[in-house]
Amino acid sequence: MLVTAGSSTRSFRRSRFVEAKPASSYSCRVKRESPLYFPVTAEPLRMRAGLVRFGTDFGNGRADQCFFPRDESSPRYLAEKASVLAAHPARDAYDIQGERDEACVQAAQVWLCQTLQREGHGDLSGLRRAALGRRLVEDFAVLRRDEAGTDRTLWLHACFPSGWRPEQVIGRSFLAIHARIPAFEAVARKSDSLVEAMVTRGPYVRFVWTISADDALDHHPDEGQRLAWTADTPRGFLRVERQTSVPLPGGGGCIFLIRTYSYGFDKLAREQRAILSTALTQTPPEILRYKGLTAALPRALELLA
Repeated sequence: MLVTAGSSTRSFRRSRFVEAKPASSYSCRVKRESPLYFPVTAEPLRMRAGLVRFGTDFGNGRADQCFFPRDESSPRYLAEKASVLAAHPARDAYDIQGERDEACVQAAQVWLCQTLQREGHGDLSGLRRAALGRRLVEDFAVLRRDEAGTDRTLWLHACFPSGWRPEQVIGRSFLAIHARIPAFEAVARKSDSLVEAMVTRGPYVRFVWTISADDALDHHPDEGQRLAWTADTPRGFLRVERQTSVPLPGGGGCIFLIRTYSYGFDKLAREQRAILSTALTQTPPEILRYKGLTAALPRALELLA
């Protein structure tokens, strides 16, 4: 969930990244066009932290400066989220075991409401905790690290997972969540410092990507709408997650936002399709198996040609 196959940010539409105004300077109400994020380089899909300072300019104007950017696709996200939660209410789950856990979750709730209001999305402070996530396009997780350095996921709101099972994440540590990812060892050795960065520094943004045979948002392996790749798959999609980590007041906790975007292969520029093809052909077999893309490769490369 938090760290998966990622790529360097150097392949975005602009090669120049600048620190922009603080997000609080902007009103981030609905924008017509969805941002374009293309975090793919002509190298193998791999595991890396890839943390970049939040506010970096990726070529999407105000959307890059907002925690909760909205665009013409937002109503679809909210409708699909309502449908997912109606069928699977456990997608909004908690593991609160004491007062300090509760204080961390409360701090996350306050930050969500204050930031949403500051970015022009209204005052949601009167909503019950369980209702708040329904008003967000984003999924999110709240993590707390205790005095002994042990971290746990306290609150998980995950309606649009990209091939992972939210029910296996709640209550678990950062390291335990990602232990099954191939070639994760290098990241695992730095897991303590990564968690420390998330709970004490930042905010940071990072991007992960994969490909899919559909643009459905819910890709839960058992309950979702993910289509299998076949020789006749009509369209392919680049699926990108914009992941933002924000340390919470009081220390020891952070909130981790996940916004999913899908871009049809046919909407990508020729150069982007070529870069994506190269990345896929160079990706190790174990990563393709983990991502469920082994059978996808032949048809995906045809659609990208």
